[in-house]
Amino acid sequence: MLSRIRLVLHRPQSADNLGAAARAMKNFGLFRLAVVAPVSWAGPPRRGGAGLAGEDVLSRAARLARHAADVLEALTVHADLREALGAATWTCGTTSRSIPGRKALDPRSLAVELCRRAAGGGVAVVFGEERRGLSDAELDLCQAVCTIPTHDAYPSMNLAQAVAVVCYEIGQAVRVPGEELAPPPAEPARHATVEALWDLARKVLGGAGFLNPQNPEHILAELRRLLSRAEPTQREVELLTAALRALHRQAGGSDG
Repeated sequence: MLSRIRLVLHRPQSADNLGAAARAMKNFGLFRLAVVAPVSWAGPPRRGGAGLAGEDVLSRAARLARHAADVLEALTVHADLREALGAATWTCGTTSRSIPGRKALDPRSLAVELCRRAAGGGVAVVFGEERRGLSDAELDLCQAVCTIPTHDAYPSMNLAQAVAVVCYEIGQAVRVPGEELAPPPAEPARHATVEALWDLARKVLGGAGFLNPQNPEHILAELRRLLSRAEPTQREVELLTAALRALHRQAGGSDG
């Protein structure tokens, strides 16, 4: 179960947070970590010296992680969030904001849902960078959102602390199974397959004049939520993609 749950840190800025997040994961039996690299990682270290900033950040994070250094050694680094989520069949983004039209899970509900979904394939939880969290566009890549209930006077949590809260709830959900839940659909659609569908839909619907060229993502975001509620299988998404591709060719579009 735990081997199918992956945590994704989207452009983390702090080596301390990265190390503390790895430590929290190890505390509760989680070990699959992915990082979407900040642009700064490709430059020189802030403190000077040889190598790249990313190597320096990981080295400093490993010192803080202590006995969880193996989690950092096994992490995967990605250029963007879509790439990081590619193999997942269900993803949840964390946020302290209220997102119109989307009901947020709390960490305990998220943990139960992760365990249920993990029976059908890999799942992921995404945490945003320290300064701004996840944008609406980044949350649109996730089927669900999660908010940690905090005091109104200070709703935003430190990245590593948020990771620790979610990891704790996952650990509890795995140790103490709850009531029997309906299993996920057979062979749930992979994130990369769904995103390929939306890339094609953007092209086809835009070419047909259905989307507002000034803000095409507004309608697509609503359609994304509709498809998420339907919980399509991998084959169903492939069929939808093939149907759109056939319509696109009929309208004189190219497959490129």
